[in-house]
Amino acid sequence: MPIFEYFKKRLAALNLTEETNKRVVYSEGQPQSVPIIYPSEKDDAIVITYVDPEGERSQCMNGKKSVDFQRMRFRIPRVIERKNGDKQTMKYSQPKGSEIYTYLPPSIVEKYRKKDSIKTLYIIEGEFKAISGSLLGLDFVGIGGIFNFKDKQKNEIDDYLKEIITGCKVKNVVIIHDADCRHVTYDSKKDLAGRMQNFAMAVASFYEMLKPFDLDVYFAHIDDKFYDHAKGLDDLLALEGTNKELVKEELEMFSTGNKKYFQCIPISGAINERLRKHFYLDSYSVFYEHYKGVIQEKEFTYLGRKYYFDGQKVVNSRNHDALSYLRIGTTFYKKIWKINPHKINKHKVPMLELAEWNIGEINRDYNNDKVFLAMIPKFDKFINAPCNTNEYRRIIEFEYEGVKSQYYNLYNPLNHEFIPGSWTHIEEFLRHIFGSKNTSGESLYEFGLDWIQLCFYQPTQKLPVLCPVSRERNTGKSTFLQFLKLIFKENAAILDNERFTGKFTAHFVDKLIVALDEGFIPMEQKLMKERIKNYSTGHTIWLEGKGTNAQEIDNHIHLIMCSNDEKNFMQIDEGENRFVVLKVNKLTSDNPNLLATMEEEIPHFLYYLSQRKLHYATGKSRFSFETSVYETEALKAVQARTIKPAWGAIKAFIRDQFEETNLDTLRYSTKELVQAVNETLKGRSIIERDVMDYIEDELQMTRSKKQRYKIFKRVYMSDTAGAEEIISRNVEGRPFQFHMKDWFTEEELKELGYGDPKSTETSQQNIEFSE
Repeated sequence: MPIFEYFKKRLAALNLTEETNKRVVYSEGQPQSVPIIYPSEKDDAIVITYVDPEGERSQCMNGKKSVDFQRMRFRIPRVIERKNGDKQTMKYSQPKGSEIYTYLPPSIVEKYRKKDSIKTLYIIEGEFKAISGSLLGLDFVGIGGIFNFKDKQKNEIDDYLKEIITGCKVKNVVIIHDADCRHVTYDSKKDLAGRMQNFAMAVASFYEMLKPFDLDVYFAHIDDKFYDHAKGLDDLLALEGTNKELVKEELEMFSTGNKKYFQCIPISGAINERLRKHFYLDSYSVFYEHYKGVIQEKEFTYLGRKYYFDGQKVVNSRNHDALSYLRIGTTFYKKIWKINPHKINKHKVPMLELAEWNIGEINRDYNNDKVFLAMIPKFDKFINAPCNTNEYRRIIEFEYEGVKSQYYNLYNPLNHEFIPGSWTHIEEFLRHIFGSKNTSGESLYEFGLDWIQLCFYQPTQKLPVLCPVSRERNTGKSTFLQFLKLIFKENAAILDNERFTGKFTAHFVDKLIVALDEGFIPMEQKLMKERIKNYSTGHTIWLEGKGTNAQEIDNHIHLIMCSNDEKNFMQIDEGENRFVVLKVNKLTSDNPNLLATMEEEIPHFLYYLSQRKLHYATGKSRFSFETSVYETEALKAVQARTIKPAWGAIKAFIRDQFEETNLDTLRYSTKELVQAVNETLKGRSIIERDVMDYIEDELQMTRSKKQRYKIFKRVYMSDTAGAEEIISRNVEGRPFQFHMKDWFTEEELKELGYGDPKSTETSQQNIEFSE
């Protein structure tokens, strides 16, 4: 998004317009109108104007020269790589070597210049949030970080804040943090309690700095439940459905009542104890209990010491090796990293596998150490519960009638970043893969985005099977599978025919994405055809490995079948709605770095999907979408090729009979149908088994009760120079009944006059009597 579009979006989110985006700045007492914020195309950023309490431009030293102090918010956060290899994301920039300044919105400056009293001063991290709060009619100022309320050189409260507090006779001060102030992200190298400690220390230090003033001090933050949707105050106010009046009311009545949008505690002498409880720093067990959804079964550091959950309680990690094993039920497993020998270093990310491990070998390796064996985490059973958001749980607990069970989730967490930015290479590639059109002439690109978005955000939703096909080479089909694997990581499996059709399934049935590359399912393999149907619709599936007992798990497979055979890669029956056949053309250019480039764009692509609304309505069928959305000519070509010659002959004969007799209903026994169809074939014949397969197995038809009926036959009249005539004869038996409406489309029925009174009357003559 160009900087000017980003700027307009920011203005709208702040409830500012080009007319209202103005403030008065004084220079030697002379007023001048300048923007509150403005775009800088050169820096690809939004520039934020800073002033002192009198409204004069804030100044800082750049070397020996005094320059205006201002901060910039980058459109796309910049990534800085440190010397040790760590990366830091930088959203803001300010003059090098400059000090800390408090951001003062226009309304605060105006009150200070007039010496108006301020009952409650709100201090919040971030200029945009301060602007949003001030536009609510409240007295907000902004700071650049959770500790940026103090002058580090003087070790006292920042000068701007001091002047506002004393000059406007402030009575109450509330420091407000975002909804993520109690959020933890797992990192094996960091002390997970460190973030909580920093916030607690910042609030306690803030209170200490304000002790010289006669103030009531409060700490508040946006409620944790808004973490995914609106971390900051500006996001909260821009969020659809937010009651702005209630937000303002809760901020004004911060010390009383239950709140929907905020949590608030007064800061007093015993603040340290209250802050420890608020940030779950009472003990390692309390900390784990609150953050177990993030930590799960992994070892974690809490205040300098390592702990882990052993399946029953949190214990001190005295032997790190114990965490390499698991006991699920009565079977032991070892965690093993599978190395990915990818040519590009960035893709060499190891994947975690669980391998069955004999208890005898564990005892042998650790000298029959019973203490070590007791330290191995233990769970009751595997479960397959996909989730790609922060709601993911490795350990899932369930309690019923006093019995508690603990499950180990086979699905692996995804740790992607969600960052606004460009994903032009992904877009171009997906437009190529989903370049087909449905039978209504619509491009399937939006359907493709819907399919990927549902896989990521609603992974348990059943979706149709994707079938990218092309007889050409260099079409990008295999690259598409690799792209999805970069997104879903260990939760995706790319298989060949042998690995897909084999007896053992433990290597893929617990995955979310199962892709068959260069797949081909021969017509005679009915078992595989039924297996594919079960993969796409079944609720459970059997996980079976060599030498292990098969176990039933939940099925959440989203199947993709790529093939070089466009029309015969699989038998797809007419009316089957579980397949999306995509004809993929040859790539117009060959980019050997395409996959690596797209990997860099994945955080931007996922951010876009998180904000995107689905293009098509869902919940319309067992595969979510209306079938017409993804029906293609390529699918019809496969279906036409699927029809067996004998079945095609039977279908053609019955349709001809309807057209020739103009009847709504026809009746034939198996033998009568075999004889009648064979009379129309030249040099070919069908057998009774063909009829039974088609009528009973494929069409699921059953015989009617015993009756007398007519069958019809076309004959050539030799005495009238080759003229044809339809004759009938009465027979008795238990025939199959064929109805015209089941054999023609609605448009064809209209052309044939189906439903006409004369047609119905003629149909009744087909049957003589019924018993």
